Amino acid sequence: MVFEAQHFDELAERGYCIIENYLDPETVQSLRKASQDILVPEVGDTMPPSLFLGNPQLRDALFSDTLRETVADLNDRIGRVLLYPNFTVRKGLVVGWHFDDHMLPQPVDAPGHFPSFLMFNVYLQDNDPLHGGGVDIVPASHLHTREERGQMAKEHAHAPEDTVMGKAGDLVVFDYRVVHRGTHPQVPHDVDRLALQWTFSVNDDVTQDYLKYQRDRLTKKLHPSDYTKHQAKNFFADLPNITRELIENSCGRSIFTDRFQYRALSDIAEQG
Repeated sequence: MVFEAQHFDELAERGYCIIENYLDPETVQSLRKASQDILVPEVGDTMPPSLFLGNPQLRDALFSDTLRETVADLNDRIGRVLLYPNFTVRKGLVVGWHFDDHMLPQPVDAPGHFPSFLMFNVYLQDNDPLHGGGVDIVPASHLHTREERGQMAKEHAHAPEDTVMGKAGDLVVFDYRVVHRGTHPQVPHDVDRLALQWTFSVNDDVTQDYLKYQRDRLTKKLHPSDYTKHQAKNFFADLPNITRELIENSCGRSIFTDRFQYRALSDIAEQG
């Protein structure tokens, strides 16, 4: 098993969990090299998923037996799981405190409910308060209302317990509602900050709003990173190209099932 009972408990109570050694050290180094080769200036700092699928190391690290086990664990506990087209590797993205469910017209989960909208992050370097490399999360912030989280994002002062002390290859899973930020390095550091990322939801409650949000970010500034040099135009322009068929053809096998499904931008239901 990838998800143990303690991981589900931590997600419900703290808003995040750490699954250690999701990727082995050899794979981490392979992904670091592949990502640095692809993320040249003309591509940008967020890898378009077409380029991701075109690289065997990256593609196989995501669509792996371990992912299949992860999905099975989630199926057993919370039911059907959906993948979205925004799987990527990001480089050097460090923004301030924020939360990620702001694009929804109303919160999908009530405070205290188990999260149904989850961000998966495998950091390809260690994290620590001095050099950065990972994420800071305000523990249990997902239990607050959206208004309270908005104030927290504006006013929260970093505390040592906010820094998620993950190692390279660890998987950090967090609720989209948590208040979080990239761990800000306090000294210059010559190791690129790289993160393999993807998004799962438990059901279709968020699908339409989330896909529209991904589409709209090509032309609108809707997230703190859109106001930085890391605005990911090439990435968002590529999302309409990412179909179930493209993913499975790239992998050379079937990936999706009744309990693990894919939602593409073409699934947006346009208003009549």
